[in-house]
Amino acid sequence: MENIILSVIQMSSSFNIKSHPNKTLELHLNNVANFSKKTVAEKNLKNTKLYSEIAFIIGLTHDFAKSTTYFQDYLIDHIKTEKSQHGLLSSIFGYYCVKNYLSNSGFDDFDYLASVAWIVILRHHGNIKTIMGTDGESRKLEEGLELVNQQISNIKKNNLADLIAIYNKWDINLEEFFTEFKNIIRKIKFELKKLTRNKSLKSYFTILFFYSVLLDADKLDASETNTPNRLDINENIVDEFKEFKFGKNSVGINRIREESYLEVVNSLNNFDINKERILSLNLPTGCGKTLTGLSFGLKLRKKIEGELGFVPRIIYSLPFLSIIDQNADVFSEILGINDMGASQVPSNLLLKHHHLADISYISDENLEMNMNKSTLLTESWYSEIIITTFIQLFNSLITNKNRSARKFHNIVNSILILDEIQSVPYEYWESINLILKYLCNEFNCWVVLMTATEPLIFKLNDEIKPLIKNKDKYFSNFNRLDYKFNLEPENFDDFKERLWNKIQKNPNKDIMVVLNTIHSSKELYQYILDKFDEEYRVDDIGIAHLTGTKLINLSTLVIPDHRLKRIKRIKEDDGKRNIIISTQLIEAGVDISVDILFRDLAPLDSIVQAAGRCNRNNERVKGSVEIFILNENNGRKFYSYVYNSTLIEATKDVINEKITEEEKRFNISAIPTYYNFILERGTQAQSKKLIESIEKLNFSEFKALFKLIKGSYPKLDVFIEVDENAKIVWNNFRQISEIEDRFRKKEEFAKIKSTFYSYVVSVDPKKLGNILIENEWLGYLDNGSLERKYDLETGFVVHDEEEAFII
Repeated sequence: MENIILSVIQMSSSFNIKSHPNKTLELHLNNVANFSKKTVAEKNLKNTKLYSEIAFIIGLTHDFAKSTTYFQDYLIDHIKTEKSQHGLLSSIFGYYCVKNYLSNSGFDDFDYLASVAWIVILRHHGNIKTIMGTDGESRKLEEGLELVNQQISNIKKNNLADLIAIYNKWDINLEEFFTEFKNIIRKIKFELKKLTRNKSLKSYFTILFFYSVLLDADKLDASETNTPNRLDINENIVDEFKEFKFGKNSVGINRIREESYLEVVNSLNNFDINKERILSLNLPTGCGKTLTGLSFGLKLRKKIEGELGFVPRIIYSLPFLSIIDQNADVFSEILGINDMGASQVPSNLLLKHHHLADISYISDENLEMNMNKSTLLTESWYSEIIITTFIQLFNSLITNKNRSARKFHNIVNSILILDEIQSVPYEYWESINLILKYLCNEFNCWVVLMTATEPLIFKLNDEIKPLIKNKDKYFSNFNRLDYKFNLEPENFDDFKERLWNKIQKNPNKDIMVVLNTIHSSKELYQYILDKFDEEYRVDDIGIAHLTGTKLINLSTLVIPDHRLKRIKRIKEDDGKRNIIISTQLIEAGVDISVDILFRDLAPLDSIVQAAGRCNRNNERVKGSVEIFILNENNGRKFYSYVYNSTLIEATKDVINEKITEEEKRFNISAIPTYYNFILERGTQAQSKKLIESIEKLNFSEFKALFKLIKGSYPKLDVFIEVDENAKIVWNNFRQISEIEDRFRKKEEFAKIKSTFYSYVVSVDPKKLGNILIENEWLGYLDNGSLERKYDLETGFVVHDEEEAFII
């Protein structure tokens, strides 16, 4: 049978059946089958050989029903009809062929793969729905029976000889398939029930794997896209970069960073890559985890290549868009010192992917792909190092979506570096634990969790190996600040006055205040500005320049372009001190440093992350971080608007009656206690529901059950025409909107997407006020309305009393 599958399929001279307007069905099936087989054959799995043959069969059968004259007519007149659909009949044929192969080859223990093939082929042009139930995929076998009978009759009448020419090398008896058709459907129904009763992650991930392989092969062949070369990376490139960039600076905090770096990378000398799959890199904020994690990943990759014979991709994932660009720039600089002569780091070496990233794929041969091909290669993660968001990663591990699933086969056999892992909501700890362990055990992956505040997702030593033997040694050396705690609620007006006094008494100190709501941050900003009581200049990005002081507001109501530029300008040494009024967006990974930091009460991990912006590089006299509870004037606590009560109560209990504490003492003792409190008091009910849904193959439930970011209300994007450049971008968008061809419209918008969204803020629709609504997902604020609706310093102006009107 294997020899038959590998045979070159002969094409009859009269064969004219098409899969696409300019491609024969036979060629497409052959290409998809061979690419699918190659993709799987290159993986290091327990059943690589068998899986590669199954992938081949799925590829060779996935468009079987395109051979009807109904579909061939659709290719000519572009009119879709029910009879031109090809998924159901193709999936039944795919099931039949896989079933025959397994039976004839003695793989009866793998008979579930036939049902997997049915699901994958059925939905290769859509999203997978729940398998069983009244609205389940299995219902198609009853509801579509009349349709597939008509399609079979059509094939037998018109194109049977041509199909025999495709499949005769397979030893597949098409007449037997047509004759046994009803019995085959009965078998599928029975085996689908069996598949959903297995109650394990195996069925789900097997479906996801083959779904991913078929989707990618199908789209790449249809678009005539070639996959790029795999590239070698010098595993010592971070060492070389550090020496080139910093020299041998081993004084003060840099000495501690170097010690931790060497301990982590040298841990590979006594490292069992077969057993030690889930790893933790737990170091203080500012200890250089980014460079350490990348270097460890590259050296681990080389070790895997030497011992296991394959080269894993490195997927570096972060929770926040605000630090992805920052880290991507660092990675580009590192890889650029050995850039093979390219004008920029090629996309198949380093790829940045999130929903707002530019879609531009340039290979190591310095060839830039067109937009369609760039999108396919980017969204499928064809690169050696991918830097992406938790949303992109986890929504590709837990998904029913065609687009999200396509990259999964490139997650297989990878090294996953999860930076700031504490950002994963605690209600998903159990499900993340099970899913990551399954990836490691069954798909040959490695996971590195990086954080300064390590959550208890895995049991230390039993499930996770620490790369730092004595983390307390490093935490005790990071004593850059003192915490001050006051858990007696404070009225907002009283706090404003107290802050102003602190600003006056510290004329040369950089001060940052992190509040829990945008409204409170804007109110505080205006109060401080008024208290200065002097004329001031507002620059082009909304920073207020006063005598000896820059006053900066950071919130999500300020357009992203200005937010990023403000953060960069904060770091510029222009002789002025910075006073920064911010929301939580400043917390993790943003590389700025202040002398004094105020933080309205938040979960402990958020407090520690915010504190990481205080005296970050130990370049100042000891910093001060003050934690307090801020009340609205009506008595409601601001933290209650944004945080889960379990997290807040655990934080209060950890702080307890503390008044002051050094950073090193607090971080060593408080963080483990906090996470133990959460483990004891928090519920994993959401995780249990999600895992149960995955095991039962209830694909349609995933979106509702798994949300890494929980919005309390729906939001509408609003484009802010803040300057002449924004006006040009908006005019381009309007021209693109007039394009009738939806594929070309999508392609053209992708070219401006990143720039477009740099002028977009998201607003509660109830608070939009009087602005233009372009469509159901986008509002528009023209330049002439800025004075009324957009403050250059504090961002979009919300007005509950105004009403929006439709264009």
